[in-house]
Amino acid sequence: MPSSSVPRRNPRGAFSALVFAAAAIAVLAVTAVWFWIQAPDVVPSHFDVTGRPDEWSSKSEILGILVPIGIGIPVLFSIRWIWESLPTSIVNIPNKDHWLELGEDTYLYDCLMQFMRTLGGAIALLFTAILVIMFKVGQGAESSVIVTLVPVAGFLVVSAAALWILVRQLDPLR
Repeated sequence: MPSSSVPRRNPRGAFSALVFAAAAIAVLAVTAVWFWIQAPDVVPSHFDVTGRPDEWSSKSEILGILVPIGIGIPVLFSIRWIWESLPTSIVNIPNKDHWLELGEDTYLYDCLMQFMRTLGGAIALLFTAILVIMFKVGQGAESSVIVTLVPVAGFLVVSAAALWILVRQLDPLR
């Protein structure tokens, strides 16, 4: 275990998470432009429990909701200043007190940012998948519960993996 005089760093993971979030935002933006150009005027906006569309909306309504949220959340999640400005008492991070007592707040927030950026990128990709599903079903393709569950399952797997990495990074015994 390194001494507290040598600060811990994880630049590769932190940089990879930033690149992942930025790439996912770019993919969502490009998909939104493609959706605007190619999608029919009315697309499914809600799917029932069987994966079949049960509500339809205009593509401008869909883009007006999904794009700002799908880009806004990852951008907000990626701004370190926001998280460092919050009182530490409301930031829920594993073993937070241990790392703050050691003066390793930089490492603590490095790990948090890696997690938040990975989660933000996963959210952007989930919204991208939702747009693609809406497009395909709007074009007449069959929809099923599998088609709608696969992106959600992928999001949950990425989120769980990011959380597992965060917990391991902040384990004081490692």
